[in-house]
Amino acid sequence: MADLEALKKKVQELAGKAWDVEPIRVWFSKLDEEGIPRKTLLHKEIIASKEEVLERVQRKGEECEFLSHS
Repeated sequence: MADLEALKKKVQELAGKAWDVEPIRVWFSKLDEEGIPRKTLLHKEIIASKEEVLERVQRKGEECEFLSHS
């Protein structure tokens, strides 16, 4: 189970974040119109940039969650 204190800290961080709304809306609109873009990455490239990929996925998830509540 996830650390409850870490989750509370993350929620507070996201609640206080100054979101750059317009680029998020543009990105989301493009995603809605064109669908999820297909990317073909080599296994070694994915592993080499694993942390960057995970951070990007986390950020985009947070942005989508923000939009769903604004």
